[in-house]
Amino acid sequence: MLGLRTSPHYASLVARSVRGTSRPAALGTVLTARTYAFSRFDKPRPGVGRERPRVNPLHRRSTDAESPKFAYEERPSVEESPLWEQSARLPASNPEEGLKRLLMQNDNLIVTRQIEMLNIFIGLEQTNRYAITNEAGDTLGYIAEEPRGFLAAFSRQIFRTHRPFRAIVMDTDGSPILWLRRPFAFINSRMYVQRLKDFDEYTPEGEPVLDTFAEVQQRWHLWRRRYDLFIRQTSHRILSTVDEPQPEPEPDIFHQFARIDDGFLAWHFTLRDARGEAIANVNRTFRGFGRELFTDTGRYFINFTGTEPNETDELAQKPRLLRTLNLEERALVLATAVNIDFDYFSRHSEGGGGGLFFLSTVE
Repeated sequence: MLGLRTSPHYASLVARSVRGTSRPAALGTVLTARTYAFSRFDKPRPGVGRERPRVNPLHRRSTDAESPKFAYEERPSVEESPLWEQSARLPASNPEEGLKRLLMQNDNLIVTRQIEMLNIFIGLEQTNRYAITNEAGDTLGYIAEEPRGFLAAFSRQIFRTHRPFRAIVMDTDGSPILWLRRPFAFINSRMYVQRLKDFDEYTPEGEPVLDTFAEVQQRWHLWRRRYDLFIRQTSHRILSTVDEPQPEPEPDIFHQFARIDDGFLAWHFTLRDARGEAIANVNRTFRGFGRELFTDTGRYFINFTGTEPNETDELAQKPRLLRTLNLEERALVLATAVNIDFDYFSRHSEGGGGGLFFLSTVE
């Protein structure tokens, strides 16, 4: 197969992925849960490292050996996914420049999930695909969940929002700039964000070396919608390649920098720092009763400054300490929008996608 140096081939692959093609794959057994139940945080606060019970290494190994796992998580993606296989090739453009152009040159992004035709006709949920644009409507990039096959599609209907998935964020040239990975979860979803190590490191065979640098973790609540966002703060690197099973990062190497705590059936999600100041927003927009009732599309307005799009001049004039998000923090906010869409607004979200009660949010 040609590498990413042949950009027309890869661009056509990206286009097919965004339009909704998929290929067969196999599904393994169910992945065991972690050692935590409803939350792995003890009174979590932004700015505080995560904690979870210490496990004896010998006991942990025996537990892992006895517990069934998803073959989806264990099997290298390049064995089954053409999209993932192409991401293991040298890019057609500079990934660092593409990532900075997408995230640092735009304080506002619009992420739109593409229409799934089988979803419209028979309610069958397909792999997710998104287009990233600016406020002027210019396309800046794409997000494509890796297509697998019939058994993986079947598992998507059975495991619903608990299923694992992987996705790639690409620039307009089709070059991968971010990798998103969401493991299987019984209760609290979590998503890891990866990029190229030092933006340009590859193996001697030309495969990208991925560096896991951020995580978003859902926090269980009976009716509120909560997330904690973490950035790696230690010098320890979590490295892997796309053709091997991805590692499970240890919680103590991450540091919380923001949290989301919004009300019942919320459509607007505000990221707040340790002081409670808004530093970013992810807002789902209403696209009409027909689209919301009969399709599985969604549009999200992402603001990296913490300013609400409908904020009045009086509120905007109030003194506030502005915080500029760096590249990795903005990448995590983008991943959080995908995770929110998957948890609450997809066809199989247990919360029903917020229904039509978006006009009022119960605190």
